[in-house]
Amino acid sequence: MSYNLSDIDAIIFDMDGTMWNATESYAKVWNQTCASFGMEAGFRGSDLVKYMGMSIDSILDHLLGDDLVVGRQQFLEALAVQEDAMMPLLGGELYPGIVDCLEQLNRHYRLFMLSNCSARGLINFVNATGTAHFFEGLLTQGERPVEKSENLKYMTEKYSLKCPTYVGDTQEDCNQAHNAGLPFVHAQWGFGSCSNAEWHFVTIQDLTQNFLNTTQL
Repeated sequence: MSYNLSDIDAIIFDMDGTMWNATESYAKVWNQTCASFGMEAGFRGSDLVKYMGMSIDSILDHLLGDDLVVGRQQFLEALAVQEDAMMPLLGGELYPGIVDCLEQLNRHYRLFMLSNCSARGLINFVNATGTAHFFEGLLTQGERPVEKSENLKYMTEKYSLKCPTYVGDTQEDCNQAHNAGLPFVHAQWGFGSCSNAEWHFVTIQDLTQNFLNTTQL
């Protein structure tokens, strides 16, 4: 199925690699969690970049694998606690122009966020960046622990969206959007590449201008 930007009635944003780069902060969260179980990790932001967009279970497998000395669920619960405690203090680095572009888009589109982060991950993000008022809804994998595609379907149905699009920065984001029946916008300014997105934009400003141009036709 082919889509036009003029078909879109809502924009759902990913967080990591799309809105900000918080990998250095996440590395500190992982290191602190590992230390609480007596594991020396020494992760850096660059160690996490390639796994952004994956589920937390997949990231755990890649980062620790057989080196995990406690039960998976015990570790993941501790990780979520550390993230919720540390991220409001650490935050991340917003990509240039994000707030201004959200303000412009919010005048013409319904805006949402959906991420494979902890239950309070998006709350921490909007509180840290002062962007809560731009978004009609937020949904995390921590709140609803299913595949991103299922959460995209759920959000579409919950808010009665006719033709939303998902904005993310990785091939996995694209795959999940397509599995949910949604067109995908590749944020080329983020962490990953994507071969089959409906649209590719180099900057958030480029994305914003193209979407706003359709509202003026």
